[in-house]
This record gives sequence, structure tokens and C-alpha cells, in this order.
Amino acid sequence: MAEATYDLCHRVRGMCAEALAALRPGPFADAVGAVAERLADDTLVVAVGGRLNAGKSTLVNALLGQRLAPTGGTETTLVSAWFRGHHMNRVQVHFHDDRPPVSIPSRVGGGVPESMPYDHTEVSHLVVEAANKAIGRHYTLMDTPGRDAVSALDDYSMASIRKADALILAMPQPGEGDAEALREFQETMRGSRLSAANVLGVLTRIDQLGLGTGLEEVWREADKVAGRSAGRMTGLVAEVIPVATMLAETARCERLTERHRHALGILAAADRGTLEDMLPYDDDFLSMAPDAVPVDTGMRRELLGLLDLYGIRQAVDAIDHGARDLAALRDALCERSGIDRLLECVQERLVAGADALRADAAVAALRAAVELAGPAEKDVAGRLRILLRELGRHPALRRVELADAAQAHAAGTLPLPQRNADQLHTLMTGVTDAQRVGLPGDASPDALRGRTGELIDEWKILEAAISRRARLHATVVREIFETMYFSLP
Repeated sequence: MAEATYDLCHRVRGMCAEALAALRPGPFADAVGAVAERLADDTLVVAVGGRLNAGKSTLVNALLGQRLAPTGGTETTLVSAWFRGHHMNRVQVHFHDDRPPVSIPSRVGGGVPESMPYDHTEVSHLVVEAANKAIGRHYTLMDTPGRDAVSALDDYSMASIRKADALILAMPQPGEGDAEALREFQETMRGSRLSAANVLGVLTRIDQLGLGTGLEEVWREADKVAGRSAGRMTGLVAEVIPVATMLAETARCERLTERHRHALGILAAADRGTLEDMLPYDDDFLSMAPDAVPVDTGMRRELLGLLDLYGIRQAVDAIDHGARDLAALRDALCERSGIDRLLECVQERLVAGADALRADAAVAALRAAVELAGPAEKDVAGRLRILLRELGRHPALRRVELADAAQAHAAGTLPLPQRNADQLHTLMTGVTDAQRVGLPGDASPDALRGRTGELIDEWKILEAAISRRARLHATVVREIFETMYFSLP
């Protein structure tokens, strides 16, 4: 994959350098310096958030390809954790007050320990370093806490997410609280930088969908549920991807050993009628007589703990389709879990757009920093405002305005035909100009110019047909298309 370029980020760094050269120490200079320090590291920060028991930390481990995030209800799941690559395993505790960070032992093998010698209310976040090639290559993962709020995006979680450039939102199987969670999520996103431009949704625990049905039926149902969720969250998330998180973690983190593969091979070779009798429920799987299927109870428990019944069914089916050795089985289970699709989406939608995402976060921070300027810093603040205003005209940096439009549409205050709602979504989620107007990447300049012109005309007509309040949002969309049009070669 081509390395990301950071032209917009470099322009923001130049603004910071110019301002810092003229500023004396103080709150304004500290805030600008913090932005410059953040941009000095050319790494996209992706937060993983979700409500309590959404399978969030299991998803983090699957993305990392290593079990570094704690799962279950331990005290360390109540604080956010940043995962970074290092030549040794270690954990640093950062505090809310002015205390310097403190190192504590990592879990055996690396990762967040089950407990720490500090109350979680004192702790700002943990920095977890591990010898992991996946960490820091293209992005840094942040595991945010899941608490009691329906959407889990409470004040503490949001404070953590605001330090990130993008969000992966873990959503469990929809149920009675789904509508309430959606309303809370929409309300939380209002006024934030979160939108389809930098948010991916993940439908976790898809193994619980269509229990007792065939594997293909489970995936069809998962795709339907993910599609419905994505439709209701148009403009709020770029895409909703189904992932069997437990299966993904086991396969990506190489928890399956040759012993497990051998036992799964025995299951795959068993009489199909006997096997079907074993797989509907855990008790049936554990109680089937060993003479019927020669896999002892201890190994069956291990397989359940690693794969659950859904994963065991997927593993048996993968072996039936030719995944005979351990590496092939792991690869097949990664693909079948949905984690490969998610990793690809992260690369295409987030990593490829890292420059704009990181610059957008930096610009928002600088706008807040300007408000800290004192009377003697008025000239520097004024100059910085002008530079930010000029840079803010770049289409890729008008995401906040597009997010406002998307949230207005979700709330019903910006009524849009489905065609125009889809155009807004495409504009927000596209990385290249061609993608933003719904064209393939190899579209010719003439095709790109023609399509952009059509969209300008269409949104002009829309502006004239809607209320004055809603028109402000439509005008933003039209102006972005116009900026794109006049910047085309």
C-alpha cells in the first residue's frame, strides 16, 4: 500500500511554527505547541468505542492481531488505552493531574494488566507498548472505556475520542435498546467532529444472529442487519461491517494451535448426522460420547472457549473446503469472521484519508487555542485565524460542516430525497475527488468535471426548494462541489 502523504498536516504545522516563533510561554502557546507535537507524529489515531459488553476489546485485539486489550469487567477496562509498537512490553499510566507518567508491569506476554495500583478515576489513560509489527505501521489504536450509557459515548469516552482522528464504533446485535442507542448516538455526535467522514460501524457478535441456521443464512442476516443500521445512520457512519469478534480474535491472534486443528479435523471427518447433533448447543457438544467422536471433553471445552459453536461450525466447514493445515485454517477463519473486510475498509476509508482527518482535528484544536489568546497576543491570534479560514476552504476540511448537514438530515431538519442523501454520504466518505462525486478512481478529467457540474446544478435546485434553515446545509454541499470543480485541471 502506498504511504500516506501529509500535505495538509504540513501546512498546519507551518502555522504552528509561525505562531510559536512569535509567542511567549502561556496558555495560548501551550495549546498551539500541543497541536504541533501531535502533528509531529505522522500516525493516524483510531479510537474503538462502544457501549458496555459490545465486544469492543475483543475487536481491538483482533485488529491488533495480538491479545493486548483486557476483556471482561476488570478495572483497567474503565480507562482508555493507547497501543504502540516498541521493542519491549511495557505499560505507562498517565494521570489527570500534573504527576509524571508511571510505568507498571504489563500482563505476562504483553498488554494491559488485569489491575493497577491506582484508582481508575485518577488515571487519564494508559500507553501500552508491545513488540507488535501491526501497531504504528499505519495507525495507532485507542481502546476507549465502555460504561453504562446506552451508546457508551459518555463524557469520559468522548474525552478520549476527541484525542483521536477517527472512530470505529462497536455495535452489538440490535435489540430492544437499539432505537434508544441510535438516538443517544445522534445526540452525542451533534456538534462533534464525528461523522461518516471518520466513523466506521462494526456489527459485533454476528454469531448470535440466526442461531441454528446454516452459515450462509447467518451471514445473509448479518448483512441485512448491518445494511439497515447503515441506512438509519447515513451521514453518521461511513459503513457498518459485520464481524464475528470472538472468531476474529482467535484467528488473528493465532490462538489456534496444531492440537486444536487436529481436533477440528476429527470433527470434520465425523459422521455428519452425529456432528449436527453435537453443534446446536454447548451441552450437546460437551456431552456427546467420545466413542461417537473421539475428541475428549477437555479439548471440546478449549474449542468452545476459543471459537464458540459458531466458530467451530465455520472451522469444520473451512476444513471441508480445503483448509487442511493450520495456516490455511487461520486464514480461512479470518476471512469468514469479517475482520479482513474491516481491515481493508480501515485502510481504504481512514488510512488513505489520514492527512485530511488529522489536519481536520488539528484545525479544530487550533481554533480552540485562538480563544486562549491574551491582549498582547491579539496580532498572532488574528494572523492564525486568517490562515485557518483560508485552509478551511479546502473541501477535505469542511467535514464539520458536512457532519452538521448529515446530523440535521438524521434529525429530520434537513429533508432530503434518498438520492441527495446518498450524494451527501458519498461526498463525506470519499477520499479522492472521484470518490466524492461517486465515480470510479480511473474516471477521466472530463467525466469528473461533467459529474461535478451536474451535482452543482442539482444542489442549486434543491437549495431553492427547501426551507431557509435547511438551505444553509445545502449551500455548504453546493459550495464544496463548486470548489472541487474550479480546482480541477
